Amino acid sequence: MQSSGDAGVILFSLGSTTAGMPERIEQVILNAFAQVPQKVIWKLAPDIDPSSVKFPPNVKPMSWVPQVDLLAHKKMKLFVTHGGTNGVYESVNHGVPMVSLPLAVDHHDNVARVVGRGLGVRLDIFTMTTEELLQAINHVLSTKSYQENVDRAARILSDQLTKPMDRAMWWIEHLIRHGGLPHLRTRAHKIPFHEYFLLDVIALFVAVLAVVVGGVVCVCRLAFRKKRGQQGQKVKKDN
Repeated sequence: MQSSGDAGVILFSLGSTTAGMPERIEQVILNAFAQVPQKVIWKLAPDIDPSSVKFPPNVKPMSWVPQVDLLAHKKMKLFVTHGGTNGVYESVNHGVPMVSLPLAVDHHDNVARVVGRGLGVRLDIFTMTTEELLQAINHVLSTKSYQENVDRAARILSDQLTKPMDRAMWWIEHLIRHGGLPHLRTRAHKIPFHEYFLLDVIALFVAVLAVVVGGVVCVCRLAFRKKRGQQGQKVKKDN
């Protein structure tokens, strides 16, 4: 970290969702990182053997990284992430802007919030080119507003009445003192399976839709038969 100089460090991590990353996407990312002046820490997916990939000199592959500690380091300049909830909160908490490459599930919603608040930019990992990724990285690093916005968000996030750890400890001790708090437990675990997943509601909609579609089909068939019968009678009269 210290040897990175003024350029600083970029952290790249897509969590555990990169198993089986297509070679084309991997090469796009490698080519982009090879052109940046920063040192890059690449968090490898569990299925990737570091020796099987030719990393640029400025890229350090690691099978495990202390993500929170790295993001908290003063040399950390940018987080290239998939937009997972924990990663986004950790990045904001330590004032690190993001280039987001959402993959699935909650990533797209998280990244939409990141972009909407001016904390970073978004790219489509499946269609992006080396030039687009490189441009996004340089844009975020060279545009002061991203760093200013994420610094402000970090101050707001840390300005709380009590620390999260203190709140967690208080609630645990509160639970122990009172021997359980049934009034705070969700009733979801008591709801039948079909109600929890709204299968009864879905079944009702499907039934109504089936009746409507069936009715329309029957009416169309009756109309078609009637029209065909009228045409048959007309042919007989003409003969």
